[in-house]
Amino acid sequence: MVEEHRPRLSDAPDAVREMVESLLGEPIVAEHPASAGFTPSIASEVAGAGGRRLFVKVGTDDAGLILAAVTGSLAPRLVGSGVVGEWRIAAYEVVEGEPVTRWHTADLPRLVPAVRRLAELSPVRGSTPYAEAFVPMLGTWRALNGDGPRVDHLRGRRLPVDLPIPLLADLESRWLDALADGTALHHGDLRRDNFIRRPDGRLVIVDWTHLWTAPGWMDVVRLGPDVAACGHDPEWLLRACRPDAPADGVNVALAGLAGRAWRDGHLPGPTALRHMQREQGLHTLRWLAARLASTPTPRG
Repeated sequence: MVEEHRPRLSDAPDAVREMVESLLGEPIVAEHPASAGFTPSIASEVAGAGGRRLFVKVGTDDAGLILAAVTGSLAPRLVGSGVVGEWRIAAYEVVEGEPVTRWHTADLPRLVPAVRRLAELSPVRGSTPYAEAFVPMLGTWRALNGDGPRVDHLRGRRLPVDLPIPLLADLESRWLDALADGTALHHGDLRRDNFIRRPDGRLVIVDWTHLWTAPGWMDVVRLGPDVAACGHDPEWLLRACRPDAPADGVNVALAGLAGRAWRDGHLPGPTALRHMQREQGLHTLRWLAARLASTPTPRG
């Protein structure tokens, strides 16, 4: 959930609101900002005088517009778009349903085909490797191992799993090699608040904000800890979605993701965001520990 109130169309220039009304085809009479997510951008459902509704995102990048051409039924349908100065405006159909707040057992059979289809989407123009984009977020385990940026706020804090820091630092150090060959379109932020559950149980993925490529198994690795936080087995999800995922590559990815979440989750900041990061860190480390206990990873 967002920690603070999202900005509204009334906070944007008049020309932005006028563009939204043009896309809606009638004057706006109601606006309901999204209650889920952590991005401080305009994301609102708007209703017109004649009863038409749209979900509108307003920001300064056009990733969502570019991705709308390839996401198909996995994402809300793009109805129209516009540009006002530096503002990029995208209007989507309103998906009937509600954000997923907890993964239920009944969701899993629907989650698997959605994640499989995601890995089959074609990369788009302007995409860059997720592995390279994430490099600035690495370094937690190296620092705790005595070789890297200061992470004083983590000194003396016990990990929730029995994994040696040198092992985590070794895994983290092989991040680029493990993810270098990825060419699949990568959402990069799969977790429950970026899914909408339709009344019939089908799942729609929202918040497409990055033009990234990665190995086809990386999104399910990102999603696994979120599923685990709701009491389900992330290893089952990985096997069901991507049984071809390389064991060592997955372990390297988990170590990198865990380090960022563990570090940032214990920083000062918005309570809801830090709670989410700590939860991710906990379940990512637990998953990694379980994997290493069953099949030790090769050491680099």
